[in-house]
Amino acid sequence: MKYTPLALLFFVVGSAGPALADHADWAEGSSPHNDGANREYYNAGAILPWRHFMGDWRDANDIEQGDAAYAVAKVVDDDTLKPVRWDVTTLVKEWVGGIHPNQGMFLRISDGRGPIMFGSRESPDVALHPKLEVTGKAGAVSFDLVADTYLTKSTYRSQGQADELRVSAAPDHLLIRFDLKQAATPGAISKATLVLQTTKQFGSAAIGVFRCRQGHDELPSMPALGIAARHENDRGIAEDPDVIFATGFEHSKWQSEWTRAEPKDRIDTIDVDGQFEKFQPLQGKALRSQIAKGTTTGLNTIYKFNDQIGHEPEEIYFRYYLRLADDWNQTVQGGKLPGISGTYGEAGWGGRRSNGTNGWSARGLFRRTVPAGNPLAGRTPIGFYCYHADMKGAYGTNWVWSKDYRGYLETNRWYAIEQYCRLNTPHEKNGVLRAWVDGYLAFEKTDVRFRLTDELRIEQVWMNFYHGGTIPSPHDQHVFIDNVVIAKSYIGPMQTPDAASKAE
Repeated sequence: MKYTPLALLFFVVGSAGPALADHADWAEGSSPHNDGANREYYNAGAILPWRHFMGDWRDANDIEQGDAAYAVAKVVDDDTLKPVRWDVTTLVKEWVGGIHPNQGMFLRISDGRGPIMFGSRESPDVALHPKLEVTGKAGAVSFDLVADTYLTKSTYRSQGQADELRVSAAPDHLLIRFDLKQAATPGAISKATLVLQTTKQFGSAAIGVFRCRQGHDELPSMPALGIAARHENDRGIAEDPDVIFATGFEHSKWQSEWTRAEPKDRIDTIDVDGQFEKFQPLQGKALRSQIAKGTTTGLNTIYKFNDQIGHEPEEIYFRYYLRLADDWNQTVQGGKLPGISGTYGEAGWGGRRSNGTNGWSARGLFRRTVPAGNPLAGRTPIGFYCYHADMKGAYGTNWVWSKDYRGYLETNRWYAIEQYCRLNTPHEKNGVLRAWVDGYLAFEKTDVRFRLTDELRIEQVWMNFYHGGTIPSPHDQHVFIDNVVIAKSYIGPMQTPDAASKAE
């Protein structure tokens, strides 16, 4: 099957589509963030793990973690600085022809020990920088090097800013990526050569070139529709028989719709916001919440099922629209977002560890905003922050919604965030957590053990917006929330007339 460019996938499914161009690239990393590729993550800054420890590759036969190199070069330990060349014509033609995505070259020892050291693109001596020389009808062309690094078993630190690259049987694996966007058709390429300059050798070795292959392989799709598809612009959705609660924050006394709405000095409703030039309302008014500089809490609003409907369910769907404001930038640590819980004032938050009988929670979370220079720069990872019966330590487990990078949010954009929680059979590991972003499945876990007793149920929807941890926000930060729906079945994103016509 021919690889479909990510840009085409994005065009096919529209602005809320599943694919994000280039976001499957491994990250070189930047100092001092230590956010690049390492032995466990291909993008540590975005918390994206390799499928295999020490990296993912495909061989010349397209076999996962295979041994058939595209090219092999023997480096003899003779203590001389010299160029080493690999004939990577086949691999480059596959990339240019769209057979595989260009995610870079993966170099590893196929025979011998090493280590062998090469100059990196950070080397102060330009003559030592890696090169890709391509010969074809247009003559000889050198392509731009966009990233290089190496993975080492001995540390979790990313090595993308090092002056030298390293490959060895220890193991140390070398990653390198060139920009081939301006390359001609594969038929116009007669030869492609990778050239690296050795700086040191500590033992002879044969080094093979393989194809980096990390990330996700999602096919184009349309968003999953639910209750909201029956109610254009969410009009009348509160009266739907499957809906338990719905609000758009349109009423002046919207707080009375909730069991508790706090803190009153940091939440209000708006339809325009002069403070943020890029703010656009979703529909009418929206809830605005602030975490002020030097504080931690921006929203602590609760919908308790017993108080509102007279019983506590064992499964629930919860959808809300979220917009991160212009001033959103998590540089210190992550925090909490709205979610679902059954803490009963005893356990499931603040280091009050769950033991299966005292409480649980599955709030949303946000992590630090991905720093500049990263393939996902400026986006904020979100997920579940879960206190459960099998948790390790005193604090909740982090599960980022990484499926096809859907849980990586930009500022100044509305997202439909939906969560589903079904409690487990007491003692069994069959509890379910799912999450959708704009109607696309972003996370699924079907083996959660929330409880050991059926006395624990879903107590509440917890509209929490919290910085930390314990470290206060270093500056004012805002979020906007709108069109909250709690239901017995899947809700899905709000349907506008324009969206409905596209779906048809």
